[in-house]
Amino acid sequence: MFNNIWIFKTNNIMMTILNLFTFNYVISVSDIVAVLTFLTVIIGGIFALHKWNMNIKLKRADYIYSLLKDIRTNERNAFYLFEYGEEWYNLQFHNGGDLEKKVDYTLSFFSYICYLKQQNILSDKEFDCFKYELERVLTNKQFKSYFYNIYHFSTKLNKPISFLHLFTYAKDNGYFDNEFWNVSSTRYPHYLNF
Repeated sequence: MFNNIWIFKTNNIMMTILNLFTFNYVISVSDIVAVLTFLTVIIGGIFALHKWNMNIKLKRADYIYSLLKDIRTNERNAFYLFEYGEEWYNLQFHNGGDLEKKVDYTLSFFSYICYLKQQNILSDKEFDCFKYELERVLTNKQFKSYFYNIYHFSTKLNKPISFLHLFTYAKDNGYFDNEFWNVSSTRYPHYLNF
């Protein structure tokens, strides 16, 4: 009798285990609707993410365009002085006139572009849009004379140089020669007291 109970319990346990591994292949309409709803949500989410990314790219492109347009069309901008190599930096420059304000506006603008690049806000491709204009500014003889003066003047005062990010970009990319760092250089004019 004890054996019969044991066999009965063993068979009962075996049946329970077998029931655990048996699958019912009954799919109801509500199961189908749930799966379709889930797939629709996933596809809709992917589509929304794609549209959002495209919108961000379009806004970035519009921002780059507005910056580029500002270089060429803003009346406060003195970019064409750099572009055509005009002589503009002289002893009278530092009297706060319109020319000084225009040049400082232009250099602030390019310093801002370099800041955006240094902070990785602008990608390499986006920064490439400004390289021609930057090259025209940074290779300009008048620009180098101006930066020579403000660099040594700010060093004397132990203060950061104006247009710091533009200066850093120019320094890091070798736009200044060895004479630039010499405070008593005869290659550059000395218009500020340093």
